[in-house]
Amino acid sequence: MPKYNLTWEESDVQLLNAMLLASDEDGSAPLAEILLMADAQDGTVLTRKEVEQGLEKLMSVGYVAIKKNKLQLMPAFLEAYQSIDGSENEAEALQQLLQSQELTPEGMDEPKILIKKYKLKNQYQAYLEQFGGEE
Repeated sequence: MPKYNLTWEESDVQLLNAMLLASDEDGSAPLAEILLMADAQDGTVLTRKEVEQGLEKLMSVGYVAIKKNKLQLMPAFLEAYQSIDGSENEAEALQQLLQSQELTPEGMDEPKILIKKYKLKNQYQAYLEQFGGEE
């Protein structure tokens, strides 16, 4: 049985915040744009492992989905986000929002399969090749 990271990390907040900033009007964005936004925001370069584990967790609680080769923020997250939008310390508010979501091993199985189908490893590698950096 695969082991999962069942703890919300700072990198999960950074990934989610980058998704918020990179997403278009329907709440979706390609992985490369999300990673660029994380970098542009504060110099954060998320590793493939951080992205993969973050997506597993965010998908397991229904906050993110993969739609048409893009990552999409789901209504459950957008609704919860409205309560913290404009907070003085948005990163801290996002962290608290995530902490309120329980992570379970059972909830991680399907996201892991979907992320594999999404070919995250290939997309992350393409991002590195296009914009530089190392895995």
